[in-house]
Amino acid sequence: MNKEIQNKERIFGLDAVRAIAISMIVFSYAYFLIDNSNPFLASLTGLLGFAGIELFFVLSGFLIGTIILKMYLTNSLNYISIVAFLKRRWLRTLPNYYVVLILNVILGISFGYILKDAWQYFFFLQNLTDYQISFFPESWSLSILQWTYLIIPFVFWFTYKISKDKKLGFLWTSVGLIFFFHLMRFWFYKNHFISDMNMWNEQVKSIVLYRIDSILIGFVVAWIHYFYMDKLKNIKVYLFILALHLFFLQFVALNVLSIDIISNPKYFLVFYFTFSSITFALALPVFIHWEYCNNWMAKLINWISKLSYGMFLVHFSLITVLFKLLKENFLQGISSLLLLLIYLFLVTFFSYLLYRFVEKPIMNRR
Repeated sequence: MNKEIQNKERIFGLDAVRAIAISMIVFSYAYFLIDNSNPFLASLTGLLGFAGIELFFVLSGFLIGTIILKMYLTNSLNYISIVAFLKRRWLRTLPNYYVVLILNVILGISFGYILKDAWQYFFFLQNLTDYQISFFPESWSLSILQWTYLIIPFVFWFTYKISKDKKLGFLWTSVGLIFFFHLMRFWFYKNHFISDMNMWNEQVKSIVLYRIDSILIGFVVAWIHYFYMDKLKNIKVYLFILALHLFFLQFVALNVLSIDIISNPKYFLVFYFTFSSITFALALPVFIHWEYCNNWMAKLINWISKLSYGMFLVHFSLITVLFKLLKENFLQGISSLLLLLIYLFLVTFFSYLLYRFVEKPIMNRR
């Protein structure tokens, strides 16, 4: 995102991606909130939640990949620049996270829950190599992002020091790391048996060790965009159409064909995440080159984009679960539509408070 990095201007298309992703995630708990047991609604909302997070992964990979690529090419990738990068990332992500984590701990204790291994959440250890998440379930994806921030720049620093061709060095490092995490999932496939999607979710999808490649695919998009921007711009619509077809194939056609974790475990354990990330990566160029939009919808999307991180943090553990408890005890008989409207208002309101009083002040000082 050259213009955003150099001129600090927001690219509308990337705000749109954030808004789309967070909207998918927020609506992914609709069936849970309104107690609707319709299997189609459950499948649809489950797909929205998964797709939203995967879209965030690819977008995050593109953004941080662009930053690291620029340092890689300008001979400025070193210990000092990596520490500066980490400080900026941590100032962007950690204050909100810790505020919401502490609120979750307080609420959990207030309701009498035993918060097993709560200390691990403060160091993002709750799903590093195995699933130990007993509360604040949204944190699994944030843990993957934080370990990516911490580990991957140092890997690139190492290859930067030994690479003669910086252009190819960055690309092959990205591809090599993607292949490495593929091998990790293949190792899991050969040594474990997964019998249902709950096990798949807890033992593969949510584990840092098996998921960093979803972010690294965004690094490849950053490389292609940097070196072949004009060519990418010319074919962006075709890539988006291809992405739509792949999305339909992976999430609709394969379902209709009854291809599941039991009938094809290798696909779901090894390749499913890669194909998902590639699908969203193919769609990304349309949004990267959608630089400006000045109508009222653009202002709404820009606003949602700014609140998106806070919305992700508060939408489930702090809002959905508490709101469901209120519904069961005090709000019985309210229509599903009204419940959803109140839910959306609460998510927006509390995410705004988080943005206004925590995120924005720290970002301004950063």
